Amino acid sequence: MHITRREWIQLVLLFAVTRLLLVAVGVVAMSRVPSTEGEEYTHLLDGGAALDMWYRWDAGFYATIATYGYDWQNEQRPTDDMAFFPFYPYAMRGVMALTECVFSRYLSTCATVAGLIVSNVALFAATLLLYDLTRRYADIMTAWRAVALLLLSPGSIFLSGVYTEALFLCLSLLVFWLLARDRFPLAVLVAGLACLTRSVGVALVPVLLLHAWRSSPERRPYRLFLSFLPAALLASYILIAGLTAGDPLAYFQANNAAWGRMSGSPIDAFAAYFRGEDVSWVGWRLSWLDLAATLGYLALAVAALRRRVGWGLFALVALLVPILTGTLISMPRYGTVIFPFYIVLAVWAHRIERQALVYGASVALLLLFAIRFVTWRWIA
Repeated sequence: MHITRREWIQLVLLFAVTRLLLVAVGVVAMSRVPSTEGEEYTHLLDGGAALDMWYRWDAGFYATIATYGYDWQNEQRPTDDMAFFPFYPYAMRGVMALTECVFSRYLSTCATVAGLIVSNVALFAATLLLYDLTRRYADIMTAWRAVALLLLSPGSIFLSGVYTEALFLCLSLLVFWLLARDRFPLAVLVAGLACLTRSVGVALVPVLLLHAWRSSPERRPYRLFLSFLPAALLASYILIAGLTAGDPLAYFQANNAAWGRMSGSPIDAFAAYFRGEDVSWVGWRLSWLDLAATLGYLALAVAALRRRVGWGLFALVALLVPILTGTLISMPRYGTVIFPFYIVLAVWAHRIERQALVYGASVALLLLFAIRFVTWRWIA
């Protein structure tokens, strides 16, 4: 990675400033905006608002898995935590072990801090990789715009929070970075870790197959074989989790029961908005925000495909995987980890008026997402 000392300093400053601004928005929102209250909307017992703002929604699941492991079964049915893949929470557990939980005497706080460390280290690494990868295929100003769009993206609250987004983003970028240097076995290994982070890691398999097919004839057969190993690793987790819970299909049952996700037609996922059901602007179940984000992401995926086939394949499959579950819930968050979108937008925003439009929309949505997130209101 050829990044000068000056560029390193600038990237560190940009990362630090945007993260501090995000924390400031969260703390102010928690003090000024009424929060959703109830027994299920829990808070950390120490650490103050700057730490508690991150302990929301899925963060509780990851903190519990990192601390106690998986439950697998509860009242003779698969537990909700089975839907969460293991690499991220066990990375959190590794940080907890290394630091010996010096942050707090409360395990929930300790796990939250560990998750923030994992996520933000991964996000900064992703920032470096995105900058280097974009500069490889475009000019330096485009690379800076791509990085700025990443750090100011509406999903920044998830990228820096106790969520898998930053780790998956880092791993997927690393796969492309390694493939650009023809380090195929390492790329396969990293893709396998991505599959153990999020199910959408399977979107890296077509990219590996494409690279393998373009290899020299003597390398092609074994590289094609290796390309399927990340998907096999994903399937192994699902099978082992199911067998542990006493049902090979338990993973899918957990997703269906807890999150309303099951295999379905992509057409049904879109048609649901036009069947007369209530649709909100933002929120759980059907919301116009989810539909708008999905359509926007699909347009960006097509643009990525026109720029580089590998980028487009990754983007399209990464979108198709959640759409095939029969719902568009959480699509704004899912698109946050598809890195070609930042490059495509950075290339498009080469004029000042386009930059104003892209940055303005991104920051406005970032404020909306952050404020809703910290006050226990659903976003994605």
